[in-house]
Amino acid sequence: MSDETAVPTDAEARLLVHRAGRTPVYAYSRSALRDAVARVRAASPADAGLYYSLKANPYPGVVNALAPLVDGFDVCSPAEMETALNAGTPPEKVLFTGPAKSRAEAAAALAAGVAVTVESPRQAVLFAEVARGLGVTGLGVIRLNMAYPARTPGAAPSPNQFGVAEEDLAEVIGVLRASPLSVHGLQLFWGSQYSDPEVVLATRKEVTERARECAERFGLSLGLVSIGGGIAMPWRDRDPAVDWARLSEAADALPAEGGRLPLVCEYGRSVAGPAGSLLTTVLDTKTIGDRRYVVVDAGMNDVLLASRLLSGGDRGELRVRVVGGAGRPTVPRVHVTGPLCSQLDVLAEDIELPEAEPGDLLLFAGVGAYGPSFSPGGFLSRDKVREIVF
Repeated sequence: MSDETAVPTDAEARLLVHRAGRTPVYAYSRSALRDAVARVRAASPADAGLYYSLKANPYPGVVNALAPLVDGFDVCSPAEMETALNAGTPPEKVLFTGPAKSRAEAAAALAAGVAVTVESPRQAVLFAEVARGLGVTGLGVIRLNMAYPARTPGAAPSPNQFGVAEEDLAEVIGVLRASPLSVHGLQLFWGSQYSDPEVVLATRKEVTERARECAERFGLSLGLVSIGGGIAMPWRDRDPAVDWARLSEAADALPAEGGRLPLVCEYGRSVAGPAGSLLTTVLDTKTIGDRRYVVVDAGMNDVLLASRLLSGGDRGELRVRVVGGAGRPTVPRVHVTGPLCSQLDVLAEDIELPEAEPGDLLLFAGVGAYGPSFSPGGFLSRDKVREIVF
């Protein structure tokens, strides 16, 4: 796993549990969030704005900590929109995205004055109708359909359901121009979790050139060109590391003919992921055959990305340690399992771990993104996991 992950010391971990009152608890580091923002900003095109995507971690404490560090927020629901606005973000710096928006969601976004992505001719008509009904103007950002680039040489790009098809673009622009909404910008999101810097750099160039061509063809005056982020957050010990140095070296490599575009890069997991740890208490231990089971109070309902549903056996395991375990004998073939009545509730398997006993704390590092809001928290009707920022 990447060494950019922030990990509390043993003393800090124990105090965080006392502060939270119980385990399991997610603890997010403000200093790690600052470091992550600086890292992705340095690896982004020069002069590009930086938006944080709440879908990675919408916890208000995280969003409030990021508000003075980033230039705006990407949201996917009215609840995320309110979290971003409550952090003091100007509405025009909030981008409401998503391939399907209800009439109520369109009304909420337009009433709040945030920018909205338009992803189809029908969605353009919806926003036009709602804006007229409310008597408001709006900031329309047309999302262009982008095939996601291949992750390995020779593989085909991945088609997807997002954005406006090329053959529908003129119709969407026409609807918006006849409506109270302006064509404020373009969104060209092309995927995430890319660790190869050459793929990231080549795709940035491609989408920027496509945005410039679109603006010239339709005579658009753009206030925003959102080109996504794409940079990976290594989840597991065998995930490839990100070459941040290469990305930073090439940060100003985009062509500037015709003037710079108002670029915005949007990041989620590469900002929040390294800043979060999950602390969980050992409830029981036992040996069955040649396996040592360490049973903890956090389950896949709290941290789905650690479960067997998402682990991907060829990628290894999340980084986990026993708090205060330095110097203890190491036990091989440890399986860390949760409290749920499900065979899928395995958080790590076949790892080496210092001897753990009931009452010990385990710390999972690098789990600040796609945690509680991504996990099936309602499964078995257990108490909701705690979250704090330190």
